[in-house]
Amino acid sequence: MLEGMSEYWLCVGGANVDVQGVTHARLLPGTSNPGHVQQAAGGVARNVAENLGWLGQEVQLFALVGEDPDGEWLRQTTAKSGVATHGMFLIPGKSTGRYLAIRDLDGELYSGVADMDVNDAWTETLVQSTLRRFPQAAGLFMDANLPQAVMQQFLDEAKRLDKMVIVDPVSVKKAEKWRGMLDGVHLLISSIDEIETLSGQSLYSFYDVERCARKLVDEGIRQIMVNCGDAGICLCDQKDSIWMQAPPNPIRETAGDAFAAGVIYAQNKASSLVEQAAYGIALAELSGKQKGMYDIEQFLQRKEFYATSQLQIGDRERG
Repeated sequence: MLEGMSEYWLCVGGANVDVQGVTHARLLPGTSNPGHVQQAAGGVARNVAENLGWLGQEVQLFALVGEDPDGEWLRQTTAKSGVATHGMFLIPGKSTGRYLAIRDLDGELYSGVADMDVNDAWTETLVQSTLRRFPQAAGLFMDANLPQAVMQQFLDEAKRLDKMVIVDPVSVKKAEKWRGMLDGVHLLISSIDEIETLSGQSLYSFYDVERCARKLVDEGIRQIMVNCGDAGICLCDQKDSIWMQAPPNPIRETAGDAFAAGVIYAQNKASSLVEQAAYGIALAELSGKQKGMYDIEQFLQRKEFYATSQLQIGDRERG
């Protein structure tokens, strides 16, 4: 979908408050660790929407929040990026979702707890209100912070309207929801652990990753991007599998959401998976350095660097 795409993207899924504790030294389990605790707006769909907003894109977010101070704070925070928040539905009697993460000093996730009961409160009225936005949308980004039946309704309608669908499994546990539902999805953006869950196989080599990605493509997904950490990023479509080297700054957690936003931004600007992934890597990098409206010129310069540098590599060793 290059020229003539509709005005806005729909982002549907999670919006929650992130509370993160980061230690000042190597984390010692079973005891108190000195560090700092911070609160931020989170949720995969919300983060993707916000990053698109800071890129100047039109985007509408549909997610459930509690009728509480956290929910109102999330709506106001998200709106600052230009995201349309009329679809952040307030659910009476429910608390806004919270995600508690404990991280080592290098940012590595040690453990996390997700309190997301509000995401189960979707009603048919809320679903229909969201579906009414589909016809004019350029495409749909959806995470797995939704009841499976609701996910299926949104996927079915997007397919009926021939809308581009990009999905994110969110986590190893939530990836299980996508099994049997990915036929016709345009792009899956995933981690290696989530691909293991989707495929039901353990992955020990570059060949294993490519084989599982190819299997999912054969089952109906058009394109897959797999973040394999230090091993790089595997890009797979119906024609080929390509590896890009891991960027200097690891793509973890919220940087992964910025990566997804960069890839979405690229959909009407680049046809190759390598260039689309370069947009994603560039935005993931910038997201760790600044908050607020992105410098588009800087963003495009970094994209060009990643698209043309040695990051793209040839056949990996099949061992």
